[in-house]
Amino acid sequence: MRYLFCSLDSPGFLFPALAIARELRRRSHEVAFVTGQTFASFVRDSGFERIPRGEQDGKSFQIETFAQPAEMVRQARHVEYALGRFHPDVLVGQQLALGPLLAAERQGLPVASLGLASYIFPVRDGPPGPEPLDRRAASLHDGLLARYNEARAAVGLPSSTPPYRETPLIGELLLLRTVPELEGNVEALPERVRMVGDCLWEPPEAPPDPELERWLEDAVASGQPLFYVQPARDLEFCDFWPLVVEALKELPVRVVAAIRRPGIEEETFPPHFLVRRHVPQSAILRRARGIIASGTTTVVLGALTHGLPALLIVAGGEQYSTAERCRRAGAALNLLRRTDGDLTPQSIRAAVEELLATPGLAGNARRLQEALARVDGPARAADLLEELGRQRQRPPRVAAS
Repeated sequence: MRYLFCSLDSPGFLFPALAIARELRRRSHEVAFVTGQTFASFVRDSGFERIPRGEQDGKSFQIETFAQPAEMVRQARHVEYALGRFHPDVLVGQQLALGPLLAAERQGLPVASLGLASYIFPVRDGPPGPEPLDRRAASLHDGLLARYNEARAAVGLPSSTPPYRETPLIGELLLLRTVPELEGNVEALPERVRMVGDCLWEPPEAPPDPELERWLEDAVASGQPLFYVQPARDLEFCDFWPLVVEALKELPVRVVAAIRRPGIEEETFPPHFLVRRHVPQSAILRRARGIIASGTTTVVLGALTHGLPALLIVAGGEQYSTAERCRRAGAALNLLRRTDGDLTPQSIRAAVEELLATPGLAGNARRLQEALARVDGPARAADLLEELGRQRQRPPRVAAS
């Protein structure tokens, strides 16, 4: 069969898609990609064709604008151009990339979505339940659906307002990147949702970084706990980094931080901090005692696959859902930033000290590590994608006369 993967232009979304695509290719299926221009050469170097947006290429599948109707339409046009070049049997999109859903409906193709580390939409029809998470899930879904319907109108499709369990925002199959031990209450999930483990993948290691290795070796030799810090991608959305610096500047810990801000490596930080725009996550996590991060999928799953507890500082979007799953599983402490006064250096320091003093958090993280390790995510996802393709290829049954 032939699979067209449609990925947002970000490593956190592209890399797990590549992990599944590699498994499908190993099974002799044909695979191509549509994604933004940033990773065009990376996709090509990984052995896959990246189909441009058109005869004149341009921006597409931008993570910063994923919720804008114009971006959804741009994605749909990109996919439809690719259909004339590749002719797939199945589209494989992502839960925050809604344009492929439009293209699949317009072209009559089956479509799957690669999900996040938790199910972020309501699991029951009707008004939201009393839990804050229920209300946030409904608000997130309803806001995205309203924008999706604007995009539908722009491409000539009627508005869609089904009950929550029939939401069009997950495609015909949602590959949820989790396990029952983390998600919990799996019986309540819609039938189209399947859990496929973490599906984490990192490209082959870059050339050795002697400075980083020396710093990490010194950190381990010091005996002080090492923390990996990664704020949300959108620093204006949840910039807790300055508060973390203030909270940990006199604490006997070591800190490695990935801060995606131009010029960050020229700034001055305490000597027990190593701060860069990018660090190889797995190289840090295998030496760390915990993480301080937002509730985004890649860093949370990275921590759990290394058996690390987390301090999760969340402010909105899908982060609430994943952070709450981790808290309920006993593997994380959560701090919510609703207003500027909610989060202080003192509250962060107290949470870090609690994390270090609570061995049960690490024990529960290791339990989730074991659960995730039992699932070959790319293989499980490939099985489900093959079944989706076979179901759509089967001829309709003819009733006996």
